[in-house]
Amino acid sequence: MSIRDWAAIRKALINGDSYNSEVLAHFSDLPINSQREAVKNLCLVQLNDSILIAQQRIRFFREEVQKTHLKPIIIGQPKIDLDADVKYHPEISVEFQQSLISVPRGEYPKNARISWRLMDETSESFTFTKMNAMAALVYQHFFQNRFTFKKGKIIGWYISLVDGLNLQLYCLDEVEAERVAKYVVQSIGKTWNDKIFKTTKPKRDNTIAPQQITVLGKQENAPTWRPNITVNAYKANITIWGANNEEFQLVGRLANGQFFAISRGN
Repeated sequence: MSIRDWAAIRKALINGDSYNSEVLAHFSDLPINSQREAVKNLCLVQLNDSILIAQQRIRFFREEVQKTHLKPIIIGQPKIDLDADVKYHPEISVEFQQSLISVPRGEYPKNARISWRLMDETSESFTFTKMNAMAALVYQHFFQNRFTFKKGKIIGWYISLVDGLNLQLYCLDEVEAERVAKYVVQSIGKTWNDKIFKTTKPKRDNTIAPQQITVLGKQENAPTWRPNITVNAYKANITIWGANNEEFQLVGRLANGQFFAISRGN
């Protein structure tokens, strides 16, 4: 690689919505102290870095800070294969994540997901103008004042297929489940129906400390069953049938931690 080529790549890693922006966004989730400031600076690619140094910074961020090798394995199906089998209305999903400061050492943050379908739209009728309107709505209700909820073992159900809702909410208690369900229903402009909402309360205890198990000769904590945690909205996407294998992001995050609705050309 020529010096000019590396300079262009290094500039792309440093500027714009690229690697350094991802590092800054990661560290914006927590208050910065002197130790975290030092770690952040170790991860950021600098203007005079060689290829080797930049690679080491990126590897350090991925493996030691993000701990990507500890991320859960998602067992599922590629979107392109699903689209070949099932035709569906556009689906909006808001993803939630546990605050990093509350994650025990050696574990990864727990997640949650709330989604609904646009029953009056199809892939053919949907446009970028409508996508921008959905991005503004999701930003207003879930990110302008960041929406959070307490997750736990209680399941709140609200199923109204005509409204595109099939909510299955894992919450701390019945009150929290109803609060979250009502908020979602009202945020997307639908009418709440008390007769639809119900809860399930499993007898299993979710406050017992995880047992130690042996996996491939190594001691590990057994997976925690539906722990009581708080999760925060951190991204939103829309999935459209037939759009190859692409999922469109509706809400983005700046390096300073602020969220914004993503707009796209018509």
